Amino acid sequence: MKMIIANRFSSLLYLLWIYNSSCSTIFLMYGVCAAQSDTSSVSRNMVGLSNSNALPSRLVIPFDFGWKHRTGLKDWAPSNDRPPKETDPGIHPPEAQPYFDDSEWWTVQLPHDGLIRNTPSKEACPDGCSGRSYIPRHVLWYRKQFQLPTDHDDNNVIMNHQYVLEFQGSFRNTTVWINGKLVKNHICGYTPFRVPLTPSMLELGQGKNTNNTTHAIAVFVDPDNGDDGGPSRGSGWWYEGGGLYRHVHLIRLHKQVHVSLTEGLFVKSTTCMTHSEHNRLSCEKVGETNNVTTRAILDMEATIEIDGEENVLQNYCFQFLVHDGEGHDAELVATSPLQFIDIIFNADSEFKLRRGLRNGEPAVPKTITVSHSIVLENAKLWTSRSPHLYRVDIAVYQNCNPGEDERRQFNKQEVDRVTTYHGIRSLRFDANHGFFFNEQPFKLRGFCDHDTFAVVGMALPDRINLFRAQASRSIGANARRTSHNPPDPALLDMYDRLGMVVMDENRLFANNPDYVQNMQDLVLRDRNHPSVIIWSFCNENGCEGDHEAGGPAFQNVTDTFDGTRPTLANMFSFNDLLSNTVTIQGFSHQSREKLDECHATLPRKPILMSECCSCNTMRGEDEGCETIKDNPHYTCDQKAFNGRCLENLVNASDGAEYSSGTFVWTLFDYYGEPPSAGLTVSSSYGQYDLCGFPKAAASWFRTQWLLEDPDDESGRNRADKPFPVDNLNEVYIVESWESPDNWNVTKGNKTRTIHAYSNAPNVEIFLNDESQGVQEVSRMTSNPGTYTEFEIPWHAGSLKAVARSKNGTAVAQTSKFTNGKPGALLLSLDCPSLSTGTGEALFLDGQDVALVRATIVDAVGQTVHISTHNITFQILSGPGRIVGTANGDSKSYQPHTSSWQMAYHGLVRAVVQVTSMASVQSKLLDLMTSIDRPSTELSEYPSMYDSGDIILEATTPGLPKAVLRIPTSTDPKDTVLSVAAAGAGLPVDFFQQSVMIDGGKSKW
Repeated sequence: MKMIIANRFSSLLYLLWIYNSSCSTIFLMYGVCAAQSDTSSVSRNMVGLSNSNALPSRLVIPFDFGWKHRTGLKDWAPSNDRPPKETDPGIHPPEAQPYFDDSEWWTVQLPHDGLIRNTPSKEACPDGCSGRSYIPRHVLWYRKQFQLPTDHDDNNVIMNHQYVLEFQGSFRNTTVWINGKLVKNHICGYTPFRVPLTPSMLELGQGKNTNNTTHAIAVFVDPDNGDDGGPSRGSGWWYEGGGLYRHVHLIRLHKQVHVSLTEGLFVKSTTCMTHSEHNRLSCEKVGETNNVTTRAILDMEATIEIDGEENVLQNYCFQFLVHDGEGHDAELVATSPLQFIDIIFNADSEFKLRRGLRNGEPAVPKTITVSHSIVLENAKLWTSRSPHLYRVDIAVYQNCNPGEDERRQFNKQEVDRVTTYHGIRSLRFDANHGFFFNEQPFKLRGFCDHDTFAVVGMALPDRINLFRAQASRSIGANARRTSHNPPDPALLDMYDRLGMVVMDENRLFANNPDYVQNMQDLVLRDRNHPSVIIWSFCNENGCEGDHEAGGPAFQNVTDTFDGTRPTLANMFSFNDLLSNTVTIQGFSHQSREKLDECHATLPRKPILMSECCSCNTMRGEDEGCETIKDNPHYTCDQKAFNGRCLENLVNASDGAEYSSGTFVWTLFDYYGEPPSAGLTVSSSYGQYDLCGFPKAAASWFRTQWLLEDPDDESGRNRADKPFPVDNLNEVYIVESWESPDNWNVTKGNKTRTIHAYSNAPNVEIFLNDESQGVQEVSRMTSNPGTYTEFEIPWHAGSLKAVARSKNGTAVAQTSKFTNGKPGALLLSLDCPSLSTGTGEALFLDGQDVALVRATIVDAVGQTVHISTHNITFQILSGPGRIVGTANGDSKSYQPHTSSWQMAYHGLVRAVVQVTSMASVQSKLLDLMTSIDRPSTELSEYPSMYDSGDIILEATTPGLPKAVLRIPTSTDPKDTVLSVAAAGAGLPVDFFQQSVMIDGGKSKW
């Protein structure tokens, strides 16, 4: 056991964790967390309240309900008002005072995007607003009244415990008042921050009895304020939302001694496969590694804060514990000896107060850093197909008093426990041969993405994040770049369990102390996630010129607080200060020639295309402008077909052996950054539209990345594929089979151009069962021609594509038909759904959401391609509400939060949220209700305890109504993280269009 006395560089990072799917998952249904990770927000060891009559000392309590909300600085902002020029609320605004009347404000629950309910408006946003999304950008107010929990063991709620409010993310310049007192300002929109509830704040509450005092919190959020931003843009060139868009928690800590909320618990490992001069292990002791188990060392380190008199420290001791797996029934495989805090404290008198670096953060208690290492002889690896996790705890106990025999007697009582999860894996980036994951060749194939989605904007529920992750896996991706900001930590929890790897990106970059602190916050928060394999410092122009001087300071942060991962910058240039500082040379939108030049100039530098391939496309658009070159700024609609662009740009890095991989821009469309000027509210770069409906481009990636060839030369599954495909063959037709007279540009034409994507070597097209010929299909990495292109005479009827093997055997087929008249409205679930890997039912936690698909079909059940029917939704029964609707059209100006929407190419998306908390344990619900007692939102839900299914109805003029049952559950297996963990290595399908023939298996 090695003990370290530490005077750590202070950070303003604060652990936050998701209490619903992210905190619950595998353990108990929605209990209070008695343990949380220090700096990783991975789901924590859950101690259900029913397991003990006494509450655990560390409580992490949801603080998302019962908020009141208003847009506008001093009064309501009309929806068509332009962004305000005056955004200063002052030091003592009336909205921050405890007795302010907020009864006319909206009641909302978090996470909440305070801008998304505004309808796109050219009147309010003549220059685009909010990253040219045309969504009006106003300042935002939030208020909430609350009471602190009454301790079960004493009458003073702050005598033995410390209470802290933790905000996981607020965009952007955020000011907090407690009982009218200004207590916090936080200007980074993507890092967590905390507000300790001190006696001086709490004594200002309403009421004389401490246990019944009502307190008021007011939060003012200015989404426009930010570096490199302006009054109409905010800080980004895309829509970044606004408000309290991530979770907030109330945390109770043991006051005298507890694990730090900042540095906390950190676990790292070294395997015998690790290439390092400092490696203490050899694989020879256990034979060759089998890519399932290996020999590994676990190094555990924790920072403990001491806020008590020195003479009480003899009462405290601590211990590390390692479990094989996640749940309470996980096998305990190693423990450290019990160690005593007073012995460590007295070993060195050089304790110093750690002081905050900014915003007048008060001094925090004395700290000690303790560590312990263990060897696991047959450690299970964290892999893409089987991402095994170890649970690591540090427990702090009191009543560790000396016994008569001068040894400690362990009649101890646990006062704090922090849990994190650790995945054992090795990373190696080779300058000549790319990336090796657990010493297996692993071509990184991923997408960059902004975190916005239809209806919910920036406040993505966990189930939608899982849907997005599975959408990526469905088309062969194994990686994600969190462009251009620290992600929601709940997202990393999912990737830890799905086996996807992540390039974790910082927001603002320069040799600026605040920016360096932001990077430190990011590293401390996310360093326990095995999914995170690269730290990314910056993006494009934000890396160049004077910005690059920040490289050494940023590199020092990652080396000091992590030291286990490489670094990267998403750059245009190479061989400058920043390029020579980071571990990996990242490139944005560069040619193969540029990569070759860099490889020749810097032969020892690993290379990764960290961003590429902006091949704009729109779902279902048969005609318009075809995107051929990178990131065109067309004013016309972009055709659904973009195969020529994709095969050229993606192969620039994917086809180079020395390249570690490729991150494509982007997986999903997102609000803002349209490709051209005009009233266009979203981008069109995604392989899925803003609603999550797949575009034709998604099937190109599925055929080229997931299905393109046998899994490896021996026919086994490649390590870099997200799931086995067993040489599956598929074929997709890009366009519809409608008359050319439907489009002005083709009116009067006698033929139509039709494209097909397939991983089979040949595709034959049939028109009304008559062959139109056979064309070859190439692999992207071999030759151009990853698609077929037929000129087919127009006749109404059926168009069939048949995929054939080299010997001509039919292995898959798909068909499209000329639409008849609209005949029916169909409802279906895209999420939760077994086919999309998002579960079987919604979890009744008051926050889970479903993604409903409404489809206009003809008499044969085919989607009516040109349908624009207006579809209206309503809840008939059950614990649900309609959050809003959308259609995925980047040129749709309809409201985001209405219960109706016009179809775009026959489809509409509805988002439905549960209103029941039937899965919440009764003691936790009582606790939440007591905290939120001054606000009545929890008790106002008429379906709060309803455990029934949700019945949804949809109607449209001229067609019969449709009804859908949305299943719900109180079973913990249906929490989001449980679903993610169960889905690792399993196939997902977002298409289900191509029919296999005789198993559909054919090798190239």
